[in-house]
Amino acid sequence: MTPPAFWVLCSAAFATAFGYGAIMPVLPAVLERVGLDASQDASSWHAGALGGLYMLAIVVCAPLWGVLSDRFGRRNIIAAGLAGSALAFVLSAAATSLVVAYAARGLAGAFAAAVLPVAAAATAGIMEEKERARKFAGLSATILLGYFVGPAVTAWLATMPEMLSGPVAGSQYASAAITLLALAAVAFVPDRPVDVPAEVRERRETPHRLPIHLLLLNFTALLGIGMFEVALPLGARGTLQLDAAAVSLLFVECSALMIVAQGVLLVVHDRERLRHLLTAGFVCYGAGLLLLAGTVPMLSPFLAVGFVAAGSGIVLPVIGYLAALEAGQAAGATFGTLVAAGSLGQAAGSFAGGAGYANLGIQIFTAAALAMGLGAVLGARYRPLSSRVGVQSRPQERRTAEIND
Repeated sequence: MTPPAFWVLCSAAFATAFGYGAIMPVLPAVLERVGLDASQDASSWHAGALGGLYMLAIVVCAPLWGVLSDRFGRRNIIAAGLAGSALAFVLSAAATSLVVAYAARGLAGAFAAAVLPVAAAATAGIMEEKERARKFAGLSATILLGYFVGPAVTAWLATMPEMLSGPVAGSQYASAAITLLALAAVAFVPDRPVDVPAEVRERRETPHRLPIHLLLLNFTALLGIGMFEVALPLGARGTLQLDAAAVSLLFVECSALMIVAQGVLLVVHDRERLRHLLTAGFVCYGAGLLLLAGTVPMLSPFLAVGFVAAGSGIVLPVIGYLAALEAGQAAGATFGTLVAAGSLGQAAGSFAGGAGYANLGIQIFTAAALAMGLGAVLGARYRPLSSRVGVQSRPQERRTAEIND
């Protein structure tokens, strides 16, 4: 994969992550905008349900998009995902009813499922292990940068409510514009046919099953993310006593520290050491959630979020990289399955974060911490399948396309 093709791939992933991150700080405002009853229980439930629907759409669509990308090429599927995402963001910006708001979030999730797992599959197709680790770390950092910039742009738009009918519409129009720019970049990438021998092509079409441990690890890690990102804005209005700008700063801090944590893949490739990092990352992740459950306003939330960011920033890319090593050649289907498992966890976390906050308040973070303890146990017990990892490709297999690996 050439550097220009890789940066185009990163631009598509960035745009998708930006669109997701941009709306998170204003989810309560979305509900107010569609005229929902502002009672605590109803607001919390729908905030979780909106986030959960987005992830459920990914659960349903990611495996399908992954299989299609193995058959029809990464570039075509990524382009379709970006085009659909832009339409979903415009629909969200114009939403004035709860039904339209739900429809927009569902469509956004369905088309995001065509971008992030397929981009990861294209990176997994790099045969040389160290280059694959560097590219995978770069792609993961780009995705987190999207999560970082999205809330920051939303916070900036919140300071000028007269523009674009307020921060909700403004964040969605900004997401649509960035997504269309990424689509234009993808359109200029040559879609070259790949000269692959018949025996290699047959191997690429053979599906490989991921170890159940990896699927459970991804489910657990993103379960915590889903609970965290929904419960945090809700808690900000209550126990934490933070305004929308402060919540955006917390998301910015979280994404920035997660980007720094991605560097672990630049220096650690040994699978046994990565297993130990998984355990340590889950412990740090859970400790941050416990701190958040017992936090006081101002300083402590930022400290707690720092632990959450450092732990999850280690855990998520390590899981993805281990999956890349286990993927074989059917990378699209493999990452579709992995993303579906993670998105199912994030959907469950979003529902639990909203409904749980309505019943438990800030102590919902304690429940999330207990789940991360389970993740630490799973990480300690994980054993990679070494029979098909670390194998260098034949020379003819290295001739890959720009994005259609």
